[in-house]
Amino acid sequence: MKEKTLVIRRARQEDLPAITEIYNEAVLTTIATFHLHPRSLEEQLRWFESHNERYPLLVAEEGGLVVAWACLSPYSDREGYQYTVTDSIYVRREFRRQHIGYELLSYLVAEARRLSYHSIVAIIASENIASIRLHEKLGFVLRGVLKEAGFKFGRWIDVCFYQKMLSVSESS
Repeated sequence: MKEKTLVIRRARQEDLPAITEIYNEAVLTTIATFHLHPRSLEEQLRWFESHNERYPLLVAEEGGLVVAWACLSPYSDREGYQYTVTDSIYVRREFRRQHIGYELLSYLVAEARRLSYHSIVAIIASENIASIRLHEKLGFVLRGVLKEAGFKFGRWIDVCFYQKMLSVSESS
C-alpha cells in the first residue's frame, strides 16, 4: 500500500467547495468558530477574494483530497494594526490528530515572517484544547481571556487571545 503524502499549497478557487465543506462542519459541530450558520459558496467566494499574497490562504492536500485549510487575515482594518495578523486553521474531522494542523500553522508562521509581520494573534475558544495546545507548541503565549465573549450551542464561552511575536528582539 502506497503511503499518502501531505502537500501544502496556495488555495485555488476550485478548492472552495472543499474549504466550505470543512468550515461548515466546524460551524455546525464545534466551537472552533463562532459563526452559527453554514456559509454559502457565494459568501465564501467573497472571503476567498479577500486573501491574496499579503494574506495567504493555504490548503493541505492528501491523495488529491483537500483535508484542511489555513489562512492569515488582518487583525483589524485600522492602519496601525497592519503588522499584526490572525490565523485560522480547520481540519476535516477524519484527518484530525495527524499533525496536519501543526504543519499548516508552521507554514503560516514562516509566511508571516516572510511577509514581515510583527505578530500573529490567535483567538481561541477556551474549551478548544487541541487548538490551544497546537498554538502553545509553536510558541504562542496566552495574553488574555475574555470571559463569556462568545455564545454558541446554548452557552457562554470564554475566548483566549494567544500571540506569537515574530521579531527577533522579542523574548516572550
